[in-house]
This record gives sequence, C-alpha cells and structure tokens, in this order.
Amino acid sequence: MTGGGGNVGAVVAQLVFFRGSRFSSETGISLMGAVIIACTFSVAFIFFPQWGGMLCGPRKGCLAEDYYAAEWSEEEKSKGFHLQSLKFAENTRSERATAGASRTINDGII
Repeated sequence: MTGGGGNVGAVVAQLVFFRGSRFSSETGISLMGAVIIACTFSVAFIFFPQWGGMLCGPRKGCLAEDYYAAEWSEEEKSKGFHLQSLKFAENTRSERATAGASRTINDGII
C-alpha cells in the first residue's frame, strides 16, 4: 500500500497540509498523521482466501491453485492457457514456505 501510493500521497499531502497558510506546520503534521492512520487501518480488512488476512487465517481447503485457476474457463484450461497461473500459484506457495499439502502441476491432478 505504501509503495503504490507513496509518491502520489506525498505530493497530495504537501499540497493539502502544507501549502499556503491554512494550517500551521504542527497542525498539518497532526492531520497528516490522522489521515495516514485512517488509510492504513483499512489494510487490516484485506483478505485472500488461500492465505488469509491480518484478522483471520486462510479458508480451509482453499489453495492458491484453485484461486488462480478460477479465472479461466474450461475451454481456456483445455488449451493450457492457465498453466502459467498455476506456476505462479506454486511459486507463491513455495516462497511462503507454508506447511501442508497442496496440489501441483506435476502431480497430474490439475
């Protein structure tokens, strides 16, 4: 969240809180801090079914492969268009080093 909006947020914060004489520097810094806290609070509610979120764990039986394969129709899957998505899902699982079994492309299940 910070990386995506950091540059734009910095410019907007400078314009809103520090340009002109509307706010003193101390008030501008306090208001900017309140806005940062309010915006960051929303991040707690982001939830990915296969990984979970800050407030709860992943859904039982939901695998990254299922999550990414759901984007593809059966026709697209029969043509193999979804294989790169499954490789990505497998890579995300291996980078997270989570315990537990997961289906892989090499298992012949998918």
